[in-house]
Amino acid sequence: MLQPAGLHHFATRKGRLGLVSPYRPVVEEPWKAAKDVNALEASTSRPPVGRPLIISGDPLASLRGRGTAVSSTTALGRLLRESPRAIAELHEQEIALGIDVVRALTSATTTRALAPIGMAFRAAALTGTAVELATEAAGGAARRVAVAGILGHTAAAPMADRIAEDYAVHAARLAAAGCEILVACGFDPAQAACVGPTVARLARRAAVVSASTTQLATWALVELDGAGRTADGEGFEEVARSALDSGADALLFEVPSVELGLNVLRRLEGVAHEVQVGVLLGAESAQADGTDRVAPAEICDAWAASAARLIEAGARMLGGGTGTTLAHLGALAKMLRTTQRAPLLRRAL
Repeated sequence: MLQPAGLHHFATRKGRLGLVSPYRPVVEEPWKAAKDVNALEASTSRPPVGRPLIISGDPLASLRGRGTAVSSTTALGRLLRESPRAIAELHEQEIALGIDVVRALTSATTTRALAPIGMAFRAAALTGTAVELATEAAGGAARRVAVAGILGHTAAAPMADRIAEDYAVHAARLAAAGCEILVACGFDPAQAACVGPTVARLARRAAVVSASTTQLATWALVELDGAGRTADGEGFEEVARSALDSGADALLFEVPSVELGLNVLRRLEGVAHEVQVGVLLGAESAQADGTDRVAPAEICDAWAASAARLIEAGARMLGGGTGTTLAHLGALAKMLRTTQRAPLLRRAL
């Protein structure tokens, strides 16, 4: 178990203040003997020592896999209001599986995301609830777990002339609620496809700038299609440059295939050599036939094997993209414990 001894502040490479816990770890498994990477180290210019950070997966798919009826970001907002325990249990299970960064469900708590269900006035309160649920789950873990807030990725995109304002307000709420990391991702891909490319790209930049302004660790999340481009047609190398110029500390790319993820890691070596690059690997949804069922174990194992290839290729953060469930994260955690983590840690040391 980890015994808390208070929280102390220290500055990252950009002078940002973050929290690091001086917990005293008791090693329970051999692979844990090497130094873990914490959330703030993953945002520094020096490559961190230790294993990559493991990030939570697709909350919609995970909740469906647990039997919760939820179909959209809007439905997540209602769930936070009416059944917060379902969200708390999801975070607790994610952490029990071994993730290092839990993503609070704050894409569902913006004013515009809540407007369709008549709860826009609850945006601030539900943002606090979403972060609190993640923070309480992280606080109950016997190790260091960081809490990240999602800035953007709502089902209802802001009006073009309100993008910067809406993101700035939400970023401030996330910081006040206690997030340690802000994951800035602009519009949901479906919304990005419905607006002009200029507006979609403005949203990505505005999300990063708003997150960076809070002085929290800022991770730019970019979702790519099979060709390695965003929904508005921008290539990942251009997106990476723009995000770094806007103040991102680290880059996350959500990809539909391991081949694309490997290509991103290889080609970004010259573009983002001073920051950490991570990958969220998607999975084929088990809900394609409209039923709520868990993906077979062999499918999750194959996904985990693909994800491990990304670690070997240099991914410093790794998580589940669209379609990934707790079963996928469990398969990855099991694989890393038994076959991957120890040699990776030895090489890092």
